[in-house]
Amino acid sequence: MRNQLLLTTLNNIDDLRSLRALYKANGISQVLGYQTLDNYISWFEKEPQQKHIKIYTLPEVWRKSGLYMIVDRYQLMVNALDIAEAAEELRIALPQLDWSRGYKMTGVPDAHHETIYKLLTKMNLLIGIVRLHVVLKSREEALKLDVSCSSPEFDYHPLSQEEAAIVDGIWYSRGNGTLKFIERLIAYNNNMGIYLKSTGELIAWCIRCNLGLLGMLHVKDDYRGRGLAQLLVHMLSRQLAGAGEDVLTMISDQNATSQALFKKLKFEEIGLTYIYRTKRHENSEIWSDELEAAE
Repeated sequence: MRNQLLLTTLNNIDDLRSLRALYKANGISQVLGYQTLDNYISWFEKEPQQKHIKIYTLPEVWRKSGLYMIVDRYQLMVNALDIAEAAEELRIALPQLDWSRGYKMTGVPDAHHETIYKLLTKMNLLIGIVRLHVVLKSREEALKLDVSCSSPEFDYHPLSQEEAAIVDGIWYSRGNGTLKFIERLIAYNNNMGIYLKSTGELIAWCIRCNLGLLGMLHVKDDYRGRGLAQLLVHMLSRQLAGAGEDVLTMISDQNATSQALFKKLKFEEIGLTYIYRTKRHENSEIWSDELEAAE
């Protein structure tokens, strides 16, 4: 590997589709990378001018290794196929990013955890790690799920843009810039809310996140224990399966409730992934909705 290789931006939609095909060809072992790319490609197909999304790689090598680094506002998604050259490519590519604002690195595959952990430690950037379990329900099984809602008390339909503030206000990962992030997820991705028919109050929701996974599953306290979380998972799983996709989510080591739910729903664990949080420079601006508007 030549150390002088500089980052390049993948702008061509056909190149992105070729990259996605590399991951799809590797089957279940690379399904997280495939679904992440598939999600972002679908966004570029809907709106080619995505102001705050950049996809970086190294020239010449990405067609073999599948290396990508997706910078999406304050988030960073990094992946490469599990091949001998991948570790060296990551060691060359990652330091070339702008780390000044810090990142939430999401969906880092277990295969590259040691390489990236050592690199971030060497760069004195790492401030936190969460390990998560990747679980899957196959398309074939998801198509069989029951999505009926027998209670006359509830109604269900996709979320509105205005309801992003409700989701953001409760989300455990809420922070600077997350409201705009959620608004875009609602606009672009499959999602579902459950409402009280009597008042129209939103009481539960689930949204397909930017990695292509089921995420932000939440039921308000007064309505738990009534099967609403299961219903939401079934509804979105059927939608994704109907579009030809397997259904994935990732669950933190510390989230025993979600682990129990997805075990009950017979999702199969297929691997591990990580979230890293990195430092920002003292003189850099924190990403915020106001900063996004200014840029």
